[in-house]
Amino acid sequence: MAAYVRTKRVGTYEYYQLVENHRIDGKPRQNVLIHLGEHPTVDDALKKWPTEIKRLRRYAAKERESAKTWPETSGRHRNMLERAASTDKRADSLEANLKKLRELRKEGIV
Repeated sequence: MAAYVRTKRVGTYEYYQLVENHRIDGKPRQNVLIHLGEHPTVDDALKKWPTEIKRLRRYAAKERESAKTWPETSGRHRNMLERAASTDKRADSLEANLKKLRELRKEGIV
């Protein structure tokens, strides 16, 4: 089944989703395959996500390194480590989306 990109507006922002159509009880429904975020095309996401992943990984490493300059019992140390963990989690999620998007492209769905 072919997929296409749709636009979702949230407040003043626009986000993009890769969706496919199917019918339930004769009514059209859309299934979100992957959220593209601010990238309006699949090609744009495939091109820019690797750079975004690297940037997120660098930022997380920098936060972990900076945390070492503070006592382990300080709130600042803990906050830096939490930011690093959160950033790593975002990078992991983006990496999984990149892998899935590449697979969808390989399968000819996109």
